Amino acid sequence: MFQWDKTINAINLSADKIVHLFRSMRELQLALPGLSAQQSSAFLCQYHVDGGIATVAVFHLHKSEVLAFYCSDPRIVLEQEADSILGQGLDYVESMGFLMTDQDFHLLDVADQEKLWASLPIKAGLAGERELLSEEVAEKITEEKSVARIKEREVEAAQKQATGTVASLVSGQALKGAAVAEPGKITSDVERESETENVDELLAAVEAMRAKRPGSRAHELPPSAEEMRRRRQQLRETVGRILASL
Repeated sequence: MFQWDKTINAINLSADKIVHLFRSMRELQLALPGLSAQQSSAFLCQYHVDGGIATVAVFHLHKSEVLAFYCSDPRIVLEQEADSILGQGLDYVESMGFLMTDQDFHLLDVADQEKLWASLPIKAGLAGERELLSEEVAEKITEEKSVARIKEREVEAAQKQATGTVASLVSGQALKGAAVAEPGKITSDVERESETENVDELLAAVEAMRAKRPGSRAHELPPSAEEMRRRRQQLRETVGRILASL
């Protein structure tokens, strides 16, 4: 079983540590978790480490410029178990469609070993290796940010609308109050003016009747202003009582 170890980005060892090296004969379309399908190549490498032999399958995804290191489980085995793990590694890589070829690393002289090993991206890693983030994930993040901005604008618009609505309601209540108060005030003023006119007319009629009564003195002086106010008040009270009894 092989598992992706994202903490590894290179096998930075000297060529004399390499035990076996396999390389894919051609590139294939490969998709890994978090990475879109793209042209890729594969490597299978065994090398000496403290405690035994380590086996790693490496996939180079060219578009994303990513090296994915899949380590065996267990990661380190004794030298006598290395062939079994190597066979499992070949099966794993070839199950993805890659056709592997042995580089016969152990048959090369030291200079050629160093030259071949130094030429491979798995030795020092990719200088411009990108962060392990798929295009789909990047688009999703961008979409989430866009949605967040849209929601923020909607909240701001809702707040402005609520503020405007409250202001309109307050203004409407004020106008409504004014509209209710003013007609009442106008009606009250009209009623008072009408009442004054009616009282004056009644007083004038009473005075005319008194003047026509037998025995009235033609030389009697007209009532003073104070007397007129007193009579007007009495007449208002009388008229008010009559209207209230209706």
